[in-house]
Amino acid sequence: MMDEDFTQVLPSELTYKILSFLNAEELASVQKVCVQWRELGNSDFLWHHQCILKGWEKYESNPPILNLEPMYACHYSSTGSSPLFDLKIPECTRLSPLCKWKHIFLRVAHLMKNWSKGRYCVAPILRGHTDKVNALDCEEDCLISGSSDRTVKIWDLRTCQCVTTVEDFFDSVTAVKIFGTSVIIGCGDGTIHIITLTSGQRERVLLGHHDSVNHLCIQGSVLISSGADASVCAWSLVSHDLLRHMLVHTDEIECMSSLDNYVVTGSWDRTMVLWDIISGACVHHLVGHSEVVSCCQFDTSKIVSGSADGDVRIWSFLTGLCLHVLSGHKGEVYCVAYNADCIASGSSDSTIILWSHEGKIQHILKEHMGIVRCLHIHGDRLVSGGDQRMIVVWDLKAGRKLSTLHRHPNKLHLMWVGETKLITATPEKSGCMTVLTFW
Repeated sequence: MMDEDFTQVLPSELTYKILSFLNAEELASVQKVCVQWRELGNSDFLWHHQCILKGWEKYESNPPILNLEPMYACHYSSTGSSPLFDLKIPECTRLSPLCKWKHIFLRVAHLMKNWSKGRYCVAPILRGHTDKVNALDCEEDCLISGSSDRTVKIWDLRTCQCVTTVEDFFDSVTAVKIFGTSVIIGCGDGTIHIITLTSGQRERVLLGHHDSVNHLCIQGSVLISSGADASVCAWSLVSHDLLRHMLVHTDEIECMSSLDNYVVTGSWDRTMVLWDIISGACVHHLVGHSEVVSCCQFDTSKIVSGSADGDVRIWSFLTGLCLHVLSGHKGEVYCVAYNADCIASGSSDSTIILWSHEGKIQHILKEHMGIVRCLHIHGDRLVSGGDQRMIVVWDLKAGRKLSTLHRHPNKLHLMWVGETKLITATPEKSGCMTVLTFW
C-alpha cells in the first residue's frame, strides 16, 4: 500500500488522467477526502468530461443552465419537495469557487431528478381564449397559442400574462410556428399569416391552399404547409413566394414531419408520401395502412407511421418498402416517437408499447386511462399525455414508470415538452393552457 499521496508524486497530467476514470459519484467522494483533493477535483477538465459522458455538454448554451431562473409565480409544488435548485455555498471559506462544469453538472442532475421524481410547480392557468386551443408553440419564455375563437395570443411565461392578442382572422387558427422574430399562422380558411412576434403586427399573407392549413414545418428558410385540401406547399421565408405546390394525396393530410430537404405526410387516404421539397417530387408513395395515417416520424434510414388500423409500420427511407408491421395494439394508434434505442407508440387502448427497431415488443406500459394522445422522448425519458388529465414520465430503457404528474388540472389534447417545462392545452371550449415547470 502506498504511504504517500499519489497526487503529490505523479505529474498533474497523469493524476487528472487517473481521476478521469472515476464516475461522478466517485469523483465527488474524492473531493471529500481533504482540502487538497477537493481543489484537485474542482477541475473543469474533470467535470466537463463527466458532462460529456452524460450527454449534458449542450446545457452550457442550450439552454444556458447556469443562467436559468425559476419561473415567476410558481404557486405550488407537486409534492413536499420543491423543484427549485438551491446550492448552499458558505460565504466564509478558504475553498476556491465551484468550477463552471461541476456547477453545470449539479444543475442538470437536479433537473433530471425533478423529472424522474415528479418535482414540479404549476403556474397560474393561462386563460383568455374563448374557444378550443388548436395549436401552440413555445420558445424560451414566449408561448404562442391559436384558437377556434379566431385569435392568436402571445404569452410571457415569466409573468403568465397575455401580452398581445391578434384578432380579425376570418376562420379558426389551426397551426402556429415561431420563426425568429416572426410567428407563422395557419387558418381554417386556407390562408397563412406572418406576424411580428413582439407586436403582433401583420407582415404578410400567403395564399395557396383552399382549405384549412393544419400543419406547418420550417426547414432553413423554407416553410412547408399542408392540411385539409390534401396538398403540400413550400414557401420561401425570404421572398414569401410559393416555391412548390405538391399534390398526390386524395384526402385530407392528418400528419406531417420534416427533416432537411424532405417531408413526410400521412393522410386520410390511408397512404403516406415522402416529398423532396427542393424539387417538389414525390420520392415514395407508401401504401399499406388500411385506415387513416395519424402520426409519423422519420430519419434518413427509416420512416415510422401509426394508423387507426392499430398497426405501426417501419418503412425504408431509401426504397419506400415496408420493412416491418408492428401489430400489438387493440385500438387506434394516435402517436409515435422514437430514438436510437426503441420506438414508442400510444393508442386508444390506453397502452404505450415500446418496440425494437426490428419490430419486437420490448415493454407494454399500462398507466393511462383512455386515449394516449401525445408522446415525447428526451434521452432515456419518455413523457406521455392522455385522457383523464394524465401525464406520465417513463424510463425508456427499463420500461417503467418514473412519476405521474398528478396536479395537471385540465384535460389535454396538445402537449409541448421542453427542457425545463411542459405545456398542455385543453380540448374544451374554455381554451385553457397549463404550464408545469421542473426548475
